[in-house]
Amino acid sequence: MRRTTGRPSAFAGTVGVIAALGMAFVSAREARGQTEATPGVEAQAPAPSPSQGSPSATQWKSLGKSFSFEGQEVFYVDQGEGPVTLAIHGYPTSSWDFRRLLGPLTRESRLVAPDLLGFGFSAKPKDASYTISRQADLVAELVAYLGVNQVRLIGSDIGNAVVQELLSRDRARSLRFGIHSVVLINGSLFADQFSPTSTQRALLSPLGGIVNQQASEAALVAGLTQISGPEKRIPAGDLSEVWRLLNYPSDARLMHKTLPTVEERRRNDSRWTEALCASAMPLMFVVGEADPTAGREMASATTARCQGQRLFSTLKLPQAGHFPHLEYAEETANAIRAWSEGGY
Repeated sequence: MRRTTGRPSAFAGTVGVIAALGMAFVSAREARGQTEATPGVEAQAPAPSPSQGSPSATQWKSLGKSFSFEGQEVFYVDQGEGPVTLAIHGYPTSSWDFRRLLGPLTRESRLVAPDLLGFGFSAKPKDASYTISRQADLVAELVAYLGVNQVRLIGSDIGNAVVQELLSRDRARSLRFGIHSVVLINGSLFADQFSPTSTQRALLSPLGGIVNQQASEAALVAGLTQISGPEKRIPAGDLSEVWRLLNYPSDARLMHKTLPTVEERRRNDSRWTEALCASAMPLMFVVGEADPTAGREMASATTARCQGQRLFSTLKLPQAGHFPHLEYAEETANAIRAWSEGGY
């Protein structure tokens, strides 16, 4: 993603929308051609091998439960015993992102990982609000539903913004639970780090519904591959599974509604920055340095924005892209556990 502090002009935004629409229609045609050439390909995505210690999406669903949030069914996985680690996924994925951390992080603790509203196996109501604030409401309601008093938070991608919103509420003493510590994985933490791509601008535009309808598996897989590290450690079948989860239960994707807006980031930037810089709980960054997005810069950006006053630990993975918890799961899990067991 390009770094910018200004809003694109109306002309530039229109050009981006047209370009993205063209890409979406082309991708849709390509996807249909692939399906015709290899019948059943969408229904036959290979599951990760057992040697990866990674449950398939179907197995992940079987591990899960659900609770009601404002009348909508929300899926979550709750495994293990002990101190609770609550993991919040990014866009446009789901809690299945944390599948390779499940085993390591449940050896001495309990892992809770919800699908945010509009993602994965959770409900996808067309007329709902999908702001970061509302997703934070969902997380807070889940914690209350589980009767948990304190959590260790892990955020990834837009999950980091949800964590920042929770940190802000903690500072305002409006949370009903305590935050013991925070781990943040590749994602933009500050408004000036985030500049939407042409496709994202198109999704956020009045034509977003059309772009969403014309999205394709081929385009999504290509995009996820582009932000993965050079070793491409995420199996192609897993990337295709992201598309199926995005559409669960049947062509239900809402990519144009679930993408956080630039306006929301800017409106909350001061409050979220203050929460990150002034919070006292231990903080750790897991950074995939081969990530082409601004996520790779979150540790250095935090040092600059907090003027060096915020102490934190950092795990840097030079060959990892946007998903170090999937690409280098063992290294990520071992570092988080060692950090935790060291008493922070």
